[in-house]
Amino acid sequence: MRNLMIQRTIAAPRSAVWAVLADYPNIADWNEGVQRSVALGDAVEGLGAQRHCELTPSGAMRETVTEWEPEEKMAVAIDKIEKMPVAEATMTFTLADSGTTTSITMSYDFAPKGGPFAFLIAAMLNRPMTKGFNGFIDNLESAAQARAAG
Repeated sequence: MRNLMIQRTIAAPRSAVWAVLADYPNIADWNEGVQRSVALGDAVEGLGAQRHCELTPSGAMRETVTEWEPEEKMAVAIDKIEKMPVAEATMTFTLADSGTTTSITMSYDFAPKGGPFAFLIAAMLNRPMTKGFNGFIDNLESAAQARAAG
């Protein structure tokens, strides 16, 4: 497994950032990288909640919440990935309250596809993944600010 970690500060309170992340099936409402998202099953939050996401410009994935500590931590296992060079992955979001801002750490543990060439593929993925994850945080920040404003 490889790891890619991003740490940033979001100009929104932790409760608003968590509210956006915890609205688990509706990630497509605010994340530009997701065209469509739907809940799979009855659980829409908490451990075991699942969603299906269709990605921009192509690809899809099924995700399951594996850790849920309200306003502190959420981990999401990517159970099925289509049209992407990743075999399996887990994304962990850790939030820390800084008053009117929130420190967020995104830690992405992943195994690239590619058999014996996986290490080369992983190296090539670092730059586009970092760009994509920073875009995710930008989108999250905007949605959290809107949520905080009411």
